[in-house]
Amino acid sequence: MMAKSYDENGHSELDIKAGLETISDSSKNLIDFVQTYRQLSGVAKPIRRALDLQELMDSVIGLNSEFTASCGATCVYRPEEPDLMIYADEGQISQIFINLIKNALHAGAKKIVISARMGKDDDVVVQVANDGEAIPVSAQEQIFIPFYTTKKEGSGIGLSISRQIMRNHNGSIELIRSDAQQTVFELRFR
Repeated sequence: MMAKSYDENGHSELDIKAGLETISDSSKNLIDFVQTYRQLSGVAKPIRRALDLQELMDSVIGLNSEFTASCGATCVYRPEEPDLMIYADEGQISQIFINLIKNALHAGAKKIVISARMGKDDDVVVQVANDGEAIPVSAQEQIFIPFYTTKKEGSGIGLSISRQIMRNHNGSIELIRSDAQQTVFELRFR
């Protein structure tokens, strides 16, 4: 039988090793948190220009086509009116739509429909609807809060950043429906 080694305070080598592993894990988690927080707080001021919504949606859907197909899903853009334009930062707005599509696919959606129309106040209204698993009612009020997530592997910043980007564009993003039939996010561009 091997004798255990203890320090002057009576801690065994195993206790010390376990403590160091805990400190290491905590440090890694803290670094991940700081990097995620930097992403959230570092949303750049938008560089806005006129964007054709059809072209933007074709690009976003194209960027996601491989992942969408691998999930056995479809994603389509159906404008209610032709030639809709928004004044926005293409990269930032694309990121919002990519995030919404990926969230839908992670929720098991097989059909994602993006629609657009002119609103009553000359704003452009874009809805992203999917038939994936509904967002739990208990989570619906919290999904835009930084670091809140319903996913096991999620960081909880995608929708928070999306809301911040829309606010920087003088617009909005809201969850308007999530039930057994569909989940719908609405973006308003002013």
